[in-house]
Amino acid sequence: MRRLMSVPLLLVLTTGCASTTVIRSDPSGARVKSRSGELLGRTPYEHSDSATVNHTESFVLELEGYAPEYVTIRRDQWNSVRTAGGIVGGLFVFPVFATLFWAADYKPLYSVELREEVEPVRGEAAPAPARAARRAAYR
Repeated sequence: MRRLMSVPLLLVLTTGCASTTVIRSDPSGARVKSRSGELLGRTPYEHSDSATVNHTESFVLELEGYAPEYVTIRRDQWNSVRTAGGIVGGLFVFPVFATLFWAADYKPLYSVELREEVEPVRGEAAPAPARAARRAAYR
């Protein structure tokens, strides 16, 4: 009997915890980098992880001729099936309530419109937003 109860518990705790989202850019093909500068791929970029509720991830999108764009995704979209499963399961087996930590998903899609980078006329200072974006990209 004990073995029979441990199989469903193991299934509940190990499945359905991952959440996936897609980051798209207009125009597409932008490099997607982590906050530490690691190149992760190009848009459209699919991100998946098994982080807990309200976890955030930040990315930088870079494309030649466009200002860098910063994207932060948050796992805050409640998944009703996982929430109900955690509550119902928790009525019978207390640790199943722990599955509520993974009951949220990312939005299915994050869309970013890249802005063309404005080059200053020779002898003029770059516009403040362009200077700040370049400075932030190299931190």
